Amino acid sequence: MLKAIYHFITKPYLLESGEDKRKITGLHIILFLGLCYALIELMLSLAGFHVNECIPGNVSLLAISLVGLYCLRNGRPDCAARTIFMLPLVIYFFYISTQYATHPVKSSVPYTMWSLVPGFLFLLLFSRKNEKNLLIYFSVSLLTIGYHLHQAERLGDALSLYWPTPELILNPFVTISLAFVATFLVAVNFELNLKELRTRVLETDQQINKTVKSFQQGVLLMQVEQDEMNNPIGLKILKTNPAFQKMFRVNSRELHQADADVVFPKVFRNSFDWNNYYLHTKNRHRTELYVEHLEKWFEVFSLQPAPNQIASIFYDITTQHHTIASLQESRKRYKVLLEAIPDIFFIIDKDGIYVDFVIKESELIQINADDIVGNSIFEVGFSEKMSRKIFQCIQDAINRDSIETIEYALEVKKGTAMFEMRIARLDDHSVISIARDITKRKVAEIRLEEAKLKAEEADQLKSAFLANISHEIRTPMNAIIGFSKMVGSPDFDLEEKDRFIDIIISNGKLLMEMINDMISLSKIESNQVRVKEGFCKVNDLMVELYRQYSFDLTSKPIRLKLNNQNANPKFGVTTDKYLLEEILKKLLDNAVKFTNRGEIEFGYKMKGKDQLMFFVTDTGIGIDVEQIKRIFERFHQIDNKTTRKYEGTGLGLAIAQHYSMLLGGKIEVNSGIDQGSEFYFSIPFKNGDGTLQVVR
Repeated sequence: MLKAIYHFITKPYLLESGEDKRKITGLHIILFLGLCYALIELMLSLAGFHVNECIPGNVSLLAISLVGLYCLRNGRPDCAARTIFMLPLVIYFFYISTQYATHPVKSSVPYTMWSLVPGFLFLLLFSRKNEKNLLIYFSVSLLTIGYHLHQAERLGDALSLYWPTPELILNPFVTISLAFVATFLVAVNFELNLKELRTRVLETDQQINKTVKSFQQGVLLMQVEQDEMNNPIGLKILKTNPAFQKMFRVNSRELHQADADVVFPKVFRNSFDWNNYYLHTKNRHRTELYVEHLEKWFEVFSLQPAPNQIASIFYDITTQHHTIASLQESRKRYKVLLEAIPDIFFIIDKDGIYVDFVIKESELIQINADDIVGNSIFEVGFSEKMSRKIFQCIQDAINRDSIETIEYALEVKKGTAMFEMRIARLDDHSVISIARDITKRKVAEIRLEEAKLKAEEADQLKSAFLANISHEIRTPMNAIIGFSKMVGSPDFDLEEKDRFIDIIISNGKLLMEMINDMISLSKIESNQVRVKEGFCKVNDLMVELYRQYSFDLTSKPIRLKLNNQNANPKFGVTTDKYLLEEILKKLLDNAVKFTNRGEIEFGYKMKGKDQLMFFVTDTGIGIDVEQIKRIFERFHQIDNKTTRKYEGTGLGLAIAQHYSMLLGGKIEVNSGIDQGSEFYFSIPFKNGDGTLQVVR
């Protein structure tokens, strides 16, 4: 509230000096107190509460206070200060007038004197032309005291230094003269000092103005305008230098004493929120702005030379900004080039502290700058042994100017990655470390080694296959040729010739099977096998296979058993009948080959609602657990020796597995040595029919 009153009092005068504002405020207070005192005394006198009332004196004091306040509110503080010259009028009514005086005229001379003395102090404090006004007031005071002495018939006492009164006071003329001399000397000294200070300020201002004008940077000085509550409401431009005018292409006439809201839209356009920056931002020491219509960057430093003033210095940093942008662009370009290289670059000082790094973004490894830069190689995840080794390589690279190479493994999100680190000297205090991800290379080397082993093994298998196939082909061919000659010989009867013909036919079938397997393998290799789906009556297929293999097993002590889960003749599924039949034949051939006695069972059953599972079980020699994983490899046979007990090319199961995968299944095996074997696979039950079983 006091601030609001202070602002209300000083606002009409447009004062810049705080001292002037305080003088005006003090003058208001004194005149207002005089007005209040006069009103109170007048009211008490009119009400009859005073015995020694002096209504004319109260009225004259009230009039002086009103005149002074009127002068103040009209912006004339000097006129208000001169109202002190009317003080003798009040003194006249209170102490000199024989009609209205409140005390005897002869004894009230000291009251007149002491009432006049404060006037000197009043003029010293509130008057601008102190010496002149003090002289006038001194003259008026002497006349007032002389007139009082005349009225009191005591002019003779004017020549005495001390008056013969009970108070033993100093001569009033002497007292007034001393008060005048004291205040006059103070006023003169104050004026001299003030003049000297003004001269210094003027010289300083001239030097500052000269210096500011010579600045290459733009300088802007503004006045902050405030409301009654001292809240900032606007800006007024006080001064600018030629550099500022040249920067923003304006002249001094447009800027001098102009409102910022009028000039700044032309100067800054929409590139700068000046009201927010200057009036509402507390920390406004430095900012950067881009003036679009000038295509320039400026760095602005602001300071507060006076309580309600703001000075801003504008540095044209367009060149520096373009240079920085160019450097950033170059850095970005080189960084992109570095990131295009599938390596990670680190700068490490001689103490093992990471200084900088460049990494290409990848899913394999991600590095946070805060986790690397500023940290030591002993703190980023290496083992202690590896950290010491890297540190030694750094020292060797710096001291010997050599390139050191280290391979290491690093745990990443997706597993373990292999890296090759090359460390080279960058300068006397640092090295550059290039870390390359060699995981793929290492994996390729491992796979190449595995492929080499497989190739060697495949070569052995092919060698065994070629040796075996020559034997497999030669055996039936010899039988065919030999028995064909014997059929044409007259030395054998018809019964023997019929038996020879059966042998020729069986060996011909065996030879045909070998040729078919090789043709099927070639089609698989060339990706020419296509699935031709159609509706297949499963029971008809299984019965046909049963009849065929029952006839072939008449000469062996083996029982063939068919186990169909659904006896409905219409039961069937949409699939490739040829491929399904070939798979079952291969499995049945395999069971017949390796079973000397016992039972072979085959058939099908539903596996859930959407899978049809086929199986072939036997009581043959069985398969070793280690061999089960490899029986579906091409050319692989349980006995790969050139002299073997069991015939065959080693292609049947590989072909059957490929066909089953084409149909959407996979052959699986359960077996053990001398425990027989069980082969089974499932195909999708698509468009199945006849699922209702026949109940007997």
